[in-house]
Amino acid sequence: MARLDYYFRETVTGLRRNGLVVFAAILTAFIALLLLGMALLIRREVDLIVANTTGRVEVVVYLTDDIGPDQQERLNGILTGLSVVSEVDYESKEEAYERAKELFGEDSPIIANVTVDTFPASFRVKLSEPEDYKVVVATVENEPGVDEVNAQQEFLDKLFALTSLFRNGVLVLAVAMLLASAILIANTVRMGLFARRREIGIMKLVGATNWRIRVPFLIEGVIEGLLGAALAIAILLAAMVIFIKPLYDSVTFVPWIQTSDVVLIAPYMILGGILVSFIASLLAMRRFLDV
Repeated sequence: MARLDYYFRETVTGLRRNGLVVFAAILTAFIALLLLGMALLIRREVDLIVANTTGRVEVVVYLTDDIGPDQQERLNGILTGLSVVSEVDYESKEEAYERAKELFGEDSPIIANVTVDTFPASFRVKLSEPEDYKVVVATVENEPGVDEVNAQQEFLDKLFALTSLFRNGVLVLAVAMLLASAILIANTVRMGLFARRREIGIMKLVGATNWRIRVPFLIEGVIEGLLGAALAIAILLAAMVIFIKPLYDSVTFVPWIQTSDVVLIAPYMILGGILVSFIASLLAMRRFLDV
């Protein structure tokens, strides 16, 4: 208990003596963790949009007109046997014609100039993960009875490349801010050590261990990180209520993130604040003062 009381008193003293710098460290940690939280939420939103977009994407395997029942059954077995495939639906020429009429309208000039035989029969393949469309294309494109495989390759490649670039870019920015936060917290600890260098020297002379001296400064840094994380989480929750929730009813075609998503990322933000603060404080003490 005496040791805990000592750690508490030393931590409070350090926070008081460097109030302005501590406030700056908390503010920087807050901004860094807010950006980290926003990055995670943006990644989640992008994932929802991509899943909503690609969830309707199908790999369509068009069949030749002369395909036999055995070949058709074989192709169906190959497709359903792929681990990346979640569902395979056969569409006959007649069904393709009816779908075209629903799409363009029975009175459309396009429908007036085509017949049932114009449309090929096909297998419409749904995937467990849209990124795996190339597996289906590579497996069946050269099979007998296959006329063409349409996987919208160009659209999907551009979509996945763009979303990957966007996600990674936001995370790089968040990591950069975390590093800035770590540097400022390290400077806060260094200033506290420098201000109390004589006291620390006396403590070492009377036999105080290095860790007995270090622990209050480590606690100080962790408190700064925790306060920054708590403030960042509170702002994200407020932003969800003020800005995002009103869009649920007005912009219904977009799958929006939920408050539960903020709750899910909160532990990562808290853990990030603790780790960054702890490591920054530890490195500052090892580098700048021999304690």
